[in-house]
Amino acid sequence: MSELSDLQAAEIAKLQALGKAWHHFHHGASDELVPTDAGNIPTLSGLAKVIFDTMGGVLLPVLETVNAAGPAVALDIDPLRRVSAFDITLTAPECALSLLNAQVPAGYSRAITLTLRQGSGANKVQWPSNVVWAYNRQPVLSYVPGAYDLVTLVYDPIAHNWRGMVDGGWFNV
Repeated sequence: MSELSDLQAAEIAKLQALGKAWHHFHHGASDELVPTDAGNIPTLSGLAKVIFDTMGGVLLPVLETVNAAGPAVALDIDPLRRVSAFDITLTAPECALSLLNAQVPAGYSRAITLTLRQGSGANKVQWPSNVVWAYNRQPVLSYVPGAYDLVTLVYDPIAHNWRGMVDGGWFNV
């Protein structure tokens, strides 16, 4: 058996260093940096932390609560705010709902989930005109105080409107 050439030994050393960096990248703590030929890079958990801190998590929607919607409520759905869920307590017989900053850039989709709680009971929502409903029917909301309904609005990039779907109703009754 022959000895390794200097070139072979150097290549093996590179592979060992790469394996060590790979292991450190995958298993290192979120506050550690991994030295590479291209410079120091964060570990995988460090990258996940950056995504979570800047984007609010990949799967965790930011929730905004509206404690008393009254006769009108304007929901700011600007993507930069990262709010994709609203918990709204209806406190007037009819609440005109509007969507602020509802433009969705080409090539993207957007969905928002609304929890509509009955504050005083039998309150209705007047939906924006650019919301089209499944089966062409607006939802009939629960009317008992304390009950709530879930509605999802999904942006339609072809028709440039929002598709409304009832996820469920009469919760907490």
